[in-house]
Amino acid sequence: MRAIYMALQNKNHCLLALAYTLAVVLDQCFISGGAWFGAFNSQLGVAVVGLLLLGLRATPYLLPGALLLALWQTQTLPPWLAILLALIHVAQALCVFSLLPYFAPNRQIRIRDSNRLLLAGPVAGNVLFASILVFLQQYFLPQADVSAAWLMVWLAQSLSLLIIVPGVYAILGDPGGVKANWLIELTLVVSIAAAGGMLLLRGRDALTLEAAYLMFPLLIWSSLRLGQMGNSIVALIIFMLAGTQYATGQSSVTYINSVLILLGIALQTAIFLTASHRENRLAVNASKMAGKIFDYASEGILLTDADARIIATNPAFSKITGFSTQEAIGKTSRIFGTHRGHYSTLQATQLAALHSSGHWEGEVQDKRQNGELYPAWLSMSAVRDEHGYISNYVGVFSDYTARKESEQRMRHLAQHDALTGLLNRSGLHDALNAVLVRASTKCRSFALLFIDLDRFKTINDTLGHDVGDELLKIVAHRLQSHLKQHDTVARLGGDEFTVLLENIIHNEQIIQVAERILQALGEVYLVSGHELFVTGSIGISLYPHDGGQAAQLMKNADIAMYRAKELGKNTYQFYSVDMNVAHHVSHLSLENALRYALERKQLQLVYQPQFNLVSGELAGMECLIRWHHPELGLISPAEFIPIAEENGLIVAMGEWVLNEACHTAQQWRLAGLDVPRIAVNLSVRQFKPVLLVNQIKQALTASGLPAHLLELEVTESLIMKRVNEAVEILRELKLLGVQLAIDDFGTGYSSLSQLKILPLDTLKIDRSFIEGIPSNQDDVVIAETIIILARKIGMSVIAEGIETQEQMQALQAMGCDVGQGYFYSRPIPALEMQALLKPILTGKNILIEV
Repeated sequence: MRAIYMALQNKNHCLLALAYTLAVVLDQCFISGGAWFGAFNSQLGVAVVGLLLLGLRATPYLLPGALLLALWQTQTLPPWLAILLALIHVAQALCVFSLLPYFAPNRQIRIRDSNRLLLAGPVAGNVLFASILVFLQQYFLPQADVSAAWLMVWLAQSLSLLIIVPGVYAILGDPGGVKANWLIELTLVVSIAAAGGMLLLRGRDALTLEAAYLMFPLLIWSSLRLGQMGNSIVALIIFMLAGTQYATGQSSVTYINSVLILLGIALQTAIFLTASHRENRLAVNASKMAGKIFDYASEGILLTDADARIIATNPAFSKITGFSTQEAIGKTSRIFGTHRGHYSTLQATQLAALHSSGHWEGEVQDKRQNGELYPAWLSMSAVRDEHGYISNYVGVFSDYTARKESEQRMRHLAQHDALTGLLNRSGLHDALNAVLVRASTKCRSFALLFIDLDRFKTINDTLGHDVGDELLKIVAHRLQSHLKQHDTVARLGGDEFTVLLENIIHNEQIIQVAERILQALGEVYLVSGHELFVTGSIGISLYPHDGGQAAQLMKNADIAMYRAKELGKNTYQFYSVDMNVAHHVSHLSLENALRYALERKQLQLVYQPQFNLVSGELAGMECLIRWHHPELGLISPAEFIPIAEENGLIVAMGEWVLNEACHTAQQWRLAGLDVPRIAVNLSVRQFKPVLLVNQIKQALTASGLPAHLLELEVTESLIMKRVNEAVEILRELKLLGVQLAIDDFGTGYSSLSQLKILPLDTLKIDRSFIEGIPSNQDDVVIAETIIILARKIGMSVIAEGIETQEQMQALQAMGCDVGQGYFYSRPIPALEMQALLKPILTGKNILIEV
């Protein structure tokens, strides 16, 4: 591209050299023998327009024409004087060019550009250099009438600029303006100009008035109909005819000067008129366009005067509010309407912003003509006059109802369980915080009941998830029907439910509710032709006796619930300090054992395969950690991961997982296996700028695994806690070449507005939104929305927790990329995972020791 640009530049420079040389030859044709100057000049205009278009670097390309001019004049002048005159002509062009910085940047001559051209050329540069040239002529070749000679030189140079510069800019600025009608009119004007010029060539001085009559109407016609290009062509013809008349000796200098003066006045008038006509036309077109935008805009627009009286509205205003334009005109806008002579707080804020910055926007509550209230998004601007005072206000607003309903629906889906319609964990957290505020303000007590169904897992595994889901719906209904309307019920996930009881005066109230719940849960369930029996274990914590924070109350209720299970299930237990002590003893034992797990090689990795939902081929694997204790057996990650997070062991554990996963994957590759992407989960404690990046670098370097095969999974909640810091860390990781995924997506509502700034490759839909697919429409809507959102921003989607063929097929139809879950495979050891990998090379026995 640079080479092409340079070639075009060289071509334009060469064209300038040719044009300037031809201008020199043309000018010499209008000079009578022995004279220094003629009544016609084109070289100054050509040189100036070339410099304006190509810049100062084009100066050397004027030298061939200057050299030709010097050679031509050596016939009558000494060589040094001829060279001096040629250089003076070039210097004059440079002088005028220097006085015209940023001339017509869009190649359209405006009124101010024509004024600048008049000042830089005729008024300044030409006066100076015409004086220099005439002085030299008078010194070496004295003339009888010096003032007439000076005036002719000055007029010829000035007309050269006023004809050629606007004409060339007109050609370049609007090359498509030359049309058939334009050419017809131009031919007519040129014919009239030529015929009139023939009268001038007869040399009768009395025809000065005829020349004036000829030039003014023609140039006015040209300026209004043909533009600057027509002005330049008509003026050039008259200019050349006048120059010919002088060169042939048919008219005196005085007569030629009078003709050129009239031509100059007429031409400058035409230039002004053309520029003014063009600017007026643009203003009219802009006004028409603004009118169309005003009429066809989908947002309501109203224009008021400085006293807030409506002076104009558009059709969308009437469509949204129900008020016609006639009803609105002259009325004071409700935006500025006062109540009992006072502005509301919002109105005061709006007026302050309009007076200080000239703009305000935000959500307001408006009323339609029928009295219906609706939310609107309003953008207001203050229009100031030339003195700086506010003359008008412009308001642009749109009906916000659909968006608000969508936001409310999304908020509801984010805070409610899709299966049962109860509050989910996020919704419970908000409700619990609100109850804490009310209880602390009014010095009242409340109870938190943590309910876990007994033997639900057996039913779910035996009869299937559909039966389990129906059972959970019945449980939710029974809980709601045995509680008061203002009590709060939530489902935390799986078979765990929570109840909030406010305004508790004594424990007997809680006991009565707990016994009612146990009795209701213990009744028979008829689900899909099966008679089912489940019971519940309830743990109870009290505010403020058992804690003053939401997390503490939840934790203590959970401890009490496990105590109820230990006592035989189907019962309730209030939290007590001794439960906490017993819990902490167990916690401490597990923590001590965990400290030795790494060095005693009790931890191992398992891998859950991920499959392409379209092709069915292996697309990746997620690396998970397991703890095989020699005495306690297999310990769930749900038990030891929180302990490791709490005491900081998770950092060393996470580093071990990274190194082990990278090492194993690289060993598979070295053995000739086609290894897909391997995903490793990151913890909160690992997610630190320097620490994490160094761990990843060391793991990749030590193992030799290519960075693009490693995918790092970060939970949505972790990112949302520290968005700005998370963005920086993720960008650093992205520079290493690894893949980045957001895990458990959908559990944090705020992430929808933050997702676009995160440098992520993959989005994993949380299993809580998968379990209800395809029967639960809310889960289907959420999953489809997430998949569409991810595709719009260029991310691939993994659905985790797929357990049935129906779920797989539904997600496949939605366009989900990859699936993972028990439908495909449980997490499996390395050797079983190895068996799923396809070899790149055949004929090799592969056995990796891991």
